[in-house]
Amino acid sequence: MLQQIQVNIHSSICIRGEKVIYIDPLKIDGEPHDADLILITHPHFDHFSPNDIKKLLKEDTVIAVPESMAQITKLRTGREPVSLHPGQSLTLCGIPAETVAAYNLRKPSHRRSSGWIGYVLTLGETRVYITGDTDDTPESRAVQCDILLLPVSGIFTMNARQAAALTNEIRPHTVIPIHYGALLGGRKAPEEFRAAVSDMTETDIRDTVYNNLMIRQYARILAIALLCGMIGYIIGSFL
Repeated sequence: MLQQIQVNIHSSICIRGEKVIYIDPLKIDGEPHDADLILITHPHFDHFSPNDIKKLLKEDTVIAVPESMAQITKLRTGREPVSLHPGQSLTLCGIPAETVAAYNLRKPSHRRSSGWIGYVLTLGETRVYITGDTDDTPESRAVQCDILLLPVSGIFTMNARQAAALTNEIRPHTVIPIHYGALLGGRKAPEEFRAAVSDMTETDIRDTVYNNLMIRQYARILAIALLCGMIGYIIGSFL
């Protein structure tokens, strides 16, 4: 199963088994048009890229998104998506799937009220949990999985230490750190994460660093926008 999981960049994941599944596709090479299922966790630009989604679409591709993204997804991709909310259990393209709330506990970058999600996929006898952008939350801690993919960059999500604490609580067989390198977290984050993870879990570090000037510029724009939002949130709480 591990060989079927590819991390393209940041949080862009592809799982190639009986079905081809993409999660938050970004910076897709070429136009493979091979996706059976596309899962989107939330609408931030580094997770929702309509241009990349279009590169993957074929006639029967299923797109699943949080409920709040249904309208924009249809508008930007031309496809009617499956609309989801946290806490669901359903079947997508014949694959048993569960949705898990993904949010920040204190930071305003990812609000619980937005209804953004991570996904648990049952592939054969293996449960794979892709958390989305989240903190160490009670919902995440309640998940049982064999393979865990979670952010370690800090700033807008868990940092390496917090991600390791969640990993040690879930106790998967294997964990793959994501959401670092090209945009956030640098190269040190996954090694700091590995050092804090229990020996009971294998840490599989993939090289997700993508040296692209344009995406780095976009990352700076996103960081400024989110920081401005945080400042506005703090000021508003005192008014």
